Amino acid sequence: MTFRGTGVQGYAKGKALVAAPGSPELADLPEGGVILVVEDLSLEDSAAIDFSKVAGIVAERGDASSSVCVIARGVGIPAVTGIAGCREAIVTGDRLLIRRHDVVVNPDLETVNAFEAERGSADPQLTLDL
Repeated sequence: MTFRGTGVQGYAKGKALVAAPGSPELADLPEGGVILVVEDLSLEDSAAIDFSKVAGIVAERGDASSSVCVIARGVGIPAVTGIAGCREAIVTGDRLLIRRHDVVVNPDLETVNAFEAERGSADPQLTLDL
């Protein structure tokens, strides 16, 4: 399953963490580079997040000028926004790939290999290898 949105281009892979605004999960993220799946992310919520543990953000609402994208640019991670219904379609623990403005859910091996090849040859400014 692949979703397309807008936001901050980049490359990231990790396990999904579906969280509600103000959720205590946001303050206690697991190690290993999670991809946050949220409705939206306020500046207030972002203050509690350790972004060294976040590989990317996927949001139901927003566009390239939304708070999610401002936060993502500030910490140097990709964000895909404007994906209505993503919190219902993605479950915590799903494997996610962010490739530019696409989000791939539970990719097969061929897709992962293509992702790695594309990420390796991408503009270093777009490649995020946390």
